[in-house]
Amino acid sequence: MGSIRQALAERIGEWSPARYPETPWQRADLRMPILLWRLGLGRLAGPLMLLTVTGRSSGLPRRTPVTAHVVAGRTYLWCPYGGRSQWYRNLLANPVATTQSRRGTQAVRAVAVDDEDEAVEVVAELRRFNPPWLRRYLEGEGIADTLEDIARNTQRLHIRRLEPTSVEGPPELTADLAWLWLLPVALAALLARRRRH
Repeated sequence: MGSIRQALAERIGEWSPARYPETPWQRADLRMPILLWRLGLGRLAGPLMLLTVTGRSSGLPRRTPVTAHVVAGRTYLWCPYGGRSQWYRNLLANPVATTQSRRGTQAVRAVAVDDEDEAVEVVAELRRFNPPWLRRYLEGEGIADTLEDIARNTQRLHIRRLEPTSVEGPPELTADLAWLWLLPVALAALLARRRRH
């Protein structure tokens, strides 16, 4: 087990900043859709889903926009940054999460994909979604882009299936900045009043 962790640490160190958002600007850009939810415009976030997990050390809600992949009616999350991503590590520590999307809010449990055929189907969807990114991911993980090697390395893929749960998840993100929409309305009303006088 120690050699596997060491190999992973070495691979993480070798990944380029282009693959993992290292700078504050890159991270801020990835987190921009969160602002849409806070402004009450979450439905405009397109195919992105807002994932709220519980911080493994702090116990506080941690949020990130993710892309949900639907395969055969099931919803999957793929972490293209591997085990380096904080949201993925938090999800491993506490698999109960809350998702927000156009379809609403739902508590889910993230489950490992153990079935080889299921993993191959999900990877086929990821290949359609973003072939170059998947290719770089598989290379970074040392997995050949073949059905046999993907099936053989199912446990090493950073894929989780989301299943609805009755367990309460972390609190959803509220539209706490929706009041900002009142500012332009108030300003327009003030300008209109001045023009009349």
